[in-house]
Amino acid sequence: MFILRDGVPVFHVNPISNLIQVGQKIEMANKILDSALIAGFLSAIASFAGEIGVGLPKKYETEEIKFSFLVRNDFLFIIGTSGIEDNEIQELIAEVAGKFLGMISQDNLNVKVSDLSPFNEILREILTNYIQKSPAVQDLPLTDDFTRIIPHSHIIPEALEKLSETRRLLFKLINGANSVYEIAKNTNQDPRVLLSLLRSYSKNGMITLQKA
Repeated sequence: MFILRDGVPVFHVNPISNLIQVGQKIEMANKILDSALIAGFLSAIASFAGEIGVGLPKKYETEEIKFSFLVRNDFLFIIGTSGIEDNEIQELIAEVAGKFLGMISQDNLNVKVSDLSPFNEILREILTNYIQKSPAVQDLPLTDDFTRIIPHSHIIPEALEKLSETRRLLFKLINGANSVYEIAKNTNQDPRVLLSLLRSYSKNGMITLQKA
């Protein structure tokens, strides 16, 4: 998630991580990304599109991630997602933009662009609420810690060899018996973040999320 003004990031969150195996234990390791380089690259895409008169880009996709753009009040909002429908992304990024602009509005003199740490909690709440809209978790109390959501894999064992090492490690735990909570615990992930990833797999037909 990037929020830029005049091509300079004023707020960003980098939740990208990957799984690594240490002995028999699966752990999380942060993928170090240069936020300034990414912000500059994405800002350049938007600026170039404006200069040649084709309008602001709606999205930019790579093999791993899709960046979606929204301009509001001289701020450029960019969110990176995977496996989420465009209409859902637009609703999500519009809500983020609305909350952000409301927080730094002139009516709220307690918050300045130079002090945006309170927005971390606001963004966390927005993303948590979005994840909770999943059919698999609607009406499920948060206190259950996702122990009743069981992912079932539809990938044949032979096909696993074609997946990346990180996905193979994850799919070994998606065996129809482990809950989202158990998988998250074994991979040192936040269950909400893991569920977001599993939802993208579900949309691609790779798994099914069911309540126990």
